[in-house]
Amino acid sequence: MKKNEAIIIGWINKGKTADCGETMKNQLMIQRLEKLGVKCRPIDFKNWRKHPWVFLELAWNMLIHKDNTVIMSSSAINIYPMLKFLKLIRWKQNLVHWVIGGNLDSCIEKGVYKPEVLDYPNWTLVESELLQKRLQAYGIHNVLQVPNFKPIFYYPDIRPRFEKVDKKIRFVFLSRIIPEKGCGIIINSARLLNDNGYSDKFIVDFYGKIAETYKTEFLNSLSNIGNVSYKGFLDLRTPKGYDLLASYDMMLFPTYWVGEGFAGIFMDAFISGLPLIASDWGHNRYILKEHEVALFVSAQDKISLYNAMLDCINGKINLVDMAISSQHEARKYDIDNVITNKLLREINIIE
Repeated sequence: MKKNEAIIIGWINKGKTADCGETMKNQLMIQRLEKLGVKCRPIDFKNWRKHPWVFLELAWNMLIHKDNTVIMSSSAINIYPMLKFLKLIRWKQNLVHWVIGGNLDSCIEKGVYKPEVLDYPNWTLVESELLQKRLQAYGIHNVLQVPNFKPIFYYPDIRPRFEKVDKKIRFVFLSRIIPEKGCGIIINSARLLNDNGYSDKFIVDFYGKIAETYKTEFLNSLSNIGNVSYKGFLDLRTPKGYDLLASYDMMLFPTYWVGEGFAGIFMDAFISGLPLIASDWGHNRYILKEHEVALFVSAQDKISLYNAMLDCINGKINLVDMAISSQHEARKYDIDNVITNKLLREINIIE
């Protein structure tokens, strides 16, 4: 096998700005691999229906470069048919399934995917220890836990937050704005706090792209609640964006989205020294250290979220210590500390 060369399959959005978690992850992975001396051949399946000849491009590259490692970095719904075909024809190549998302085990349990097909790659990389253990329990071999990652170019100064005169607690939500991310639960919890006399003690700001199917409902729900606002897009490509994020006290993430894995916003929260109030859902408890960087609430439970927010407002939570712990946590998710020569040697991409 020829080392230091890889075919990358997935949603990449080649030549354009990343527009979702998968394209962001794949673009960053390719940049890091190339920095470590790996020649990458990206095969971009984003919007493949508009350019179906990408399948010919993939077949050609796998035939001509059969000595390359193939990295399949996408959700299983995209990768599984390819794995099924490769297993059927007994294709021999160093195959790495770099899993996107966190519900692969539940799909096996429901009979959507067969473990023997998912076991065909030489290596399977997953983002959480929980998913690693569950896949191993289904008989899938060579499963490695490789956390989510991003390049960290800046750490905002979080000390001014500790010295602020205004003691109003500033909550922030930063993700896709869809019901399954818990947006409605946040709004209902905020209403309950206001109804109980806490309207001057906190604010909630939402950042992120609103799903078209949810836009009218979401914006209407904010129309008569003065301390909850939609702020649009937060650009975290510059220090200014992280400085703004670091001005908040707590990030809210009461998700109940079925595909939730290692949410990218955890890393942005850590970089900004932001503790989280997160739902006890999916892999969150295996990624976030309770009472160090996060408080956990029950999923789809406005009262549970209300109580956690109220504890922050009433000063029952040591937000200073949690903020410091959160920023320390960020370092282990820096892409330079995740995608390393050691990892690439282990999965046979480099010598």
